[in-house]
Amino acid sequence: MMDYAEKRDFQRMAMDCSMEYQLSNDSKACEGKVVNLSAKGILFISSDEVQEGASINITLTPVNNITPPMSADILVIRCDEESENEYKIAAEIVQIR
Repeated sequence: MMDYAEKRDFQRMAMDCSMEYQLSNDSKACEGKVVNLSAKGILFISSDEVQEGASINITLTPVNNITPPMSADILVIRCDEESENEYKIAAEIVQIR
């Protein structure tokens, strides 16, 4: 029997929805795709590289109309290049608006 204890404070919820984001110091709107979401963090894919420590404003748009869009301020923890022009970006949710 494997003895495994989950180390995360909150479970991740797998998602497949689009998102729009904007760096706090830039007016350019970018697009991404949400991979998963938790109470304190988000993982998404983008064609744009984002620097660690960047502050970003995001808006998630769920697939169904039952769930309203979510806007939040996030702080990038890491940005890993998955393939050419595809980056996985992990971030902490600082504030939900």
